[in-house]
Formats: sequence, structure tokens, C-alpha cells
Amino acid sequence: MLIDVSVRTPQAFKQVCAYKPQKIYVPYDLFYTGKLKAEDITEAHLDHGCKIYLILPRIIRKRDKEYLDELGGFLCLGKADGVLAGSLDSVAYIKGLRDKLEGEFISINGEIKDYTPLFIDSDSLLYGFNRHSVDFISQYTNCQTASYELSIYELSELDDKKLIIPIYGYIPMMITANCVRKTAGNCKRAEISFDYGLVDRKNKTFPCITNCIHCYNEIFNTVPLSYHKQMYELIKNGFNEFRIDFTFEDEKTIGKILDHYINDMRAGEFPVSEYTTGHIQKGAL
Repeated sequence: MLIDVSVRTPQAFKQVCAYKPQKIYVPYDLFYTGKLKAEDITEAHLDHGCKIYLILPRIIRKRDKEYLDELGGFLCLGKADGVLAGSLDSVAYIKGLRDKLEGEFISINGEIKDYTPLFIDSDSLLYGFNRHSVDFISQYTNCQTASYELSIYELSELDDKKLIIPIYGYIPMMITANCVRKTAGNCKRAEISFDYGLVDRKNKTFPCITNCIHCYNEIFNTVPLSYHKQMYELIKNGFNEFRIDFTFEDEKTIGKILDHYINDMRAGEFPVSEYTTGHIQKGAL
């Protein structure tokens, strides 16, 4: 069983490295703003044996040209193993960059024998709801994240056991340019905040990540998704790669969740009391 982990903060990144998951997904925004360095990827490779994939922005606009130029230069360093793309725009950009790198390698070396390709994993937002969409996306990516809406039976019907199954994390409900931070009169450039949320009529808080680098918000469900009770059935159905997504969790909670999923899923109670199992039993339709 392979466990991948995505993080949103440098503190979580360094904590997760110690658990040596197969892949760690980390936003390139953290490198762009200097909160992480390329040397941190080298350390994760050498000391922990983790593959590092860069999470690309949910939305790419014309205004992001300078950001994309820096991203391209960073990827050309050959430190990152791949990227996690949540839109076709991101896939197209990385595919173009990958084709350019392969062309340059061949022109210099005359062969592609020693070239390490830049892998593209698609996120669940790049929608693979049925066989047709999965087949289409797989033409341009190396690995796909399963849709949250599918049941275990529907996932099995896709006949693609290489899908990455997200098993824990807050699900993004909406991505919007109507910024809750700007509405509150506190717009900040080149900053990412986890301090804002939306409260509904039942007094439930939907936590937000306000990304002022790219000027959009991610609005998440009130409680995290967790499939800890469905793991046996998922494994029995042939799935082997799973992903844990950390967003708002503190250090103590991150440690307990990783201990449960990586060290021993049979030991003790699951550390999060309020969670949802989404559509994994009945599906969305």
C-alpha cells in the first residue's frame, strides 16, 4: 500500500517528511514566496526517500506570467519529481515545458536514456467521473486522483486500479474570485491566509484559504472526509495508492492521522471525531 500526502504549510511539509510517504505534494507558492527552498526538496530526497510533487495554482490567468516563468525555471533545476495539476490549463503548460526539456536533452546528449521525466498527476478537480473522462485525462497525465463523487463500486467499474484514492482531507466545495478577505477590507498581495471562513445559517463554519498571490479563495467543507472505515474494502477492490490531504490540521492532529494510516490502521480510535464519508458507499447518483 502506497501513501501520498499533500500539505499547505512549510511546518507540515517538514513534519510529514519524517513519516517517509511515497509522495509529498506541496504548493509551489511556498517556494515562490521563499518559505521553502530547493534544498528542502534535496533533503526530502536524500534523508527521507520521498518524491516531491509541486501543487500548481487552481486557476491560472494571464497575470500569472511572471509566476509561471519562475515555476518553469524552478522545474528546470530538476529537483521536483512532478506536479499536481487541477486544471487543463496547468496540464497544457507543464506538458509544453516537459516536451521542451526532453527536446533540449536529446539535442545535447543525442539520446533520452538518462532523462528523468517530469511526471504529471491530475487532482480530483480535473474531473474523472467516468471511463471516457479518465481515458481522456490519462492521455496527458501519468496518474489520476479519483473523483470524490464515486462510490467504491463505481470506482471499480472504471477498470483503472492505478487511480490515487483521496482517503482523508477537507474537500474543496468552491473556488471563487469573490474574495472573502477583500470583502472584509483586508486585501494583501503575495500572501496566503488560513484565518477566514464563511458561517451559514446553522452556524457551521466553512473554512477558507485566501490565496492573494493568484487572487482566489478555496472554500472547504465544514468537516474533513475520511475513509478509515472503508480502507479494507478499497484495498480488496485492488486499489493500492492513497492520498492524505492536510490543510487546517495542527501538528498534533497531523501526527495522529499519519500514525493511524501509515503505522497501524487497527490501533485505537481514529483521531478525528467529526468527519464525513462522502459518497464512497452510495455515490452521487
